[in-house]
Amino acid sequence: MRSSGHELAEPLPAGAREIFFEHSTKARMPLTQSRQSGERGIPENEWRALQASRVLLCRVDRLTDLTYDIRELRLAIEAGGPFDFRAGQYAQIEFASGLARHYSMASTPAEEQLVFQVRRVADGMTGSYVAQELKLGDKVKVSGPLGSSYLREKHAGPVLLVAGGSGLAPLYSILCALLARGSGERVSLYFGVRSERDVYHERLLADLAAMHDSFSYQIVLSEPGGESSRRHGLVHQAVAKDLADAAGHTAYLAGPLAMVEAAGQLLLDRGAARREIYADAFRSQP
Repeated sequence: MRSSGHELAEPLPAGAREIFFEHSTKARMPLTQSRQSGERGIPENEWRALQASRVLLCRVDRLTDLTYDIRELRLAIEAGGPFDFRAGQYAQIEFASGLARHYSMASTPAEEQLVFQVRRVADGMTGSYVAQELKLGDKVKVSGPLGSSYLREKHAGPVLLVAGGSGLAPLYSILCALLARGSGERVSLYFGVRSERDVYHERLLADLAAMHDSFSYQIVLSEPGGESSRRHGLVHQAVAKDLADAAGHTAYLAGPLAMVEAAGQLLLDRGAARREIYADAFRSQP
């Protein structure tokens, strides 16, 4: 289900806290605003932009396996464009009758094609379809954009990105759009996954770090399962060790609801302003 509002959402039951539900809808939880026009946090002109939704007919142009359970889709827009979205937003993709789910754009608004990352989980009909049946040239329908956890126009201080698993998709879009501005704000990304086989796009992150002195990233393994030189533990714990004072930071969080809750509360406890924390949390549909 999708939730929005000023407060962190209720936690998931024990045992479901670290799981992505590929076949569920997304819970968007901007900590600074609700989805009612005119409420604090969303200027009226930005609210109107969020409502400018389109329905696109797209063609599958490329399929890439990023990990054993995440497949990246690159879609060419054939009709209904242009698709004007903001980095960090998401859309509904309809692959076939009865197979429509929400996924974040991993591409930036400046790119001609749309990029999505679809994770396959047990009993996930959509993920299984994408992994086993979707082919190059297939037509899909994309509706959107949706979501208010998107890159804001201006940042006065450092930016913190905290991603869990395939929550990297919207934050990668935000990261690339942010660095393309060339404004020089310090940007730190923390990317948490279970084990080494869940790590992806490390080469792209390393290339960005080499090109931009203002950008750094950390990959954190919660269940390394063997020898590893990477940081171990939950991703918000790594942030806690590195960031004693979060005042003045703008933060974008994306991933499992439990991770978003923990990271959001940590930042609030360390002085971050609630209005500067934007969250994209995934949780299961009842």
